[in-house]
Amino acid sequence: MSSYDIASIEACMDYMVSELGRLYVPQEASLFGLLSQCLAKFNDTFAIDDRQGVLSGPSGLERILNSIFDTDSRAFVTDKSLRILAGLDDHDKACLLVQAVAGMALVFRRLASASADLTPRLFSRELQLFAESEQRRSMLEQVGGTSLFSSCYTRSVMVDFLAAVVEERETAHNEVPSANFVTEDFLSDNVASERPCKNMGLPWGFTIMAIN
Repeated sequence: MSSYDIASIEACMDYMVSELGRLYVPQEASLFGLLSQCLAKFNDTFAIDDRQGVLSGPSGLERILNSIFDTDSRAFVTDKSLRILAGLDDHDKACLLVQAVAGMALVFRRLASASADLTPRLFSRELQLFAESEQRRSMLEQVGGTSLFSSCYTRSVMVDFLAAVVEERETAHNEVPSANFVTEDFLSDNVASERPCKNMGLPWGFTIMAIN
C-alpha cells in the first residue's frame, strides 16, 4: 500500500463524523460537495501530471463517480443538492461516501501507473476499464458489507479497512487495454453497520424521483 493511498484516504475520512461508534456524513453536507474536496486531496497527494486539466475540469469528478457507481445510485453522489439525500439514512450516506473514496483510490492508482501523460483519451480508457472490472464490483461489495459504520470508534479503523480493501483489489488489476480501446460513452462528459448497503443500488428500496 503506497503512502499516497494512505494519505489520501486519511484526508478524506476527516470529512466524516465519528461519534459513539458511528461513522456518518455531516447532515448539512452534500455528498458531491464532500467528494469535490476528496478529489482535491487525491490530486494534491498523487500529483499526477495533468497538463490538459482533465482531472480539474468541470466534469472530472462526475466522470470518476460514474465509473465507480452503478446507474441506479449515481444520482446520490453526483447531485449537488441535499434534497436527493432526504430518503437515505446515515448508514447509507456514509457507505456511499466511503465507496466513492475507495473507488477514487483505485482510479488514481490506475492513472498513476499509466506510462503516458494524462490525456482525455487515457482518462476515458482507464475509467471505462475500471467501470467494467471485477475490481470495482468487489470493492463495492466489501465496503457495502462491512459492519464498521456502526462499530467504528476512530476514523483510523476505517482508514485501515479501506487500505486493506484497496491493496487486495489491486491484485485484480490485470487488464491490458488496447491503446485505442475506448467507447463514445466514456469519451463524452456524460459518461453498500451490521446490515450491508445492498450493493448500493437504490438503498433499501429507495426510488429516485424527479426533482422539480
